[in-house]
Amino acid sequence: MEKFVGQVPHIAATTAAAGFEGLEAEICMLGDYFDRPEEVAALLEENHIRFAALVLHQPWANPEETEEERALTQKAIDFVSRFPRAKLMVSHHAGAARGEGDVLAARRTNLIRCMSSVADRAAEAGVVTCFHPNSGRFSLFRTAEDYKVMFDMLEKTDIGYAPDIGHIVNGGMDALTVLRESRSKIRHVHFKDRAAQNEWAVMGEGKIDYPAIIRYLADTGYGGWIMVEDESPKAEKDSDAVVRADGAYIAAHRL
Repeated sequence: MEKFVGQVPHIAATTAAAGFEGLEAEICMLGDYFDRPEEVAALLEENHIRFAALVLHQPWANPEETEEERALTQKAIDFVSRFPRAKLMVSHHAGAARGEGDVLAARRTNLIRCMSSVADRAAEAGVVTCFHPNSGRFSLFRTAEDYKVMFDMLEKTDIGYAPDIGHIVNGGMDALTVLRESRSKIRHVHFKDRAAQNEWAVMGEGKIDYPAIIRYLADTGYGGWIMVEDESPKAEKDSDAVVRADGAYIAAHRL
């Protein structure tokens, strides 16, 4: 939300007070702090939390990155490399149309090729890159059929996978099935509860069986971050209260 752009001190304090151990941020939410990673590090240390991931959205519509895309990507890599074990989470601008047939195939090929180049450069700086698909109408990967293509493409790269449980379910898939089939590629996880199609909910107020997912991740030795992302109507009205509620839910179900 626009009112929180650049409000890193407030965001860090609210995150910590809710019991969360880490913070993930989109570049747009950091505002001017994107130019001041040392200040971000100091704020997180002050609140006893860590930086978990930076979200990098790019069009990546061409066979190779544009100069503008490469410049922003390099700045993102430099930022993330300041924080030990933080991930670079990549996503794409879906645009106003998805395309079909050869058009869709070309868009997917260009996206994965560009993200693979990003992942290779990030690895040189000691940063792990992972891809976060979503279930938006024009997303290039949103259904079970799409995911089969996506995982075939990711297997040929060093790009990790960041499953968003809410988006998986919103795309008509069973979350545990997807996690089992992609477990070796998972590097980062998003939780987002869902009440109905395209209707997000506060954690625990939706229909997703998160305790089962938490048990599966624990049983398979997952040791990475689990980030809670809340886009519910309640979060739009009172985000601080929802962060506290989400924190309480996670604390109650932690294994």
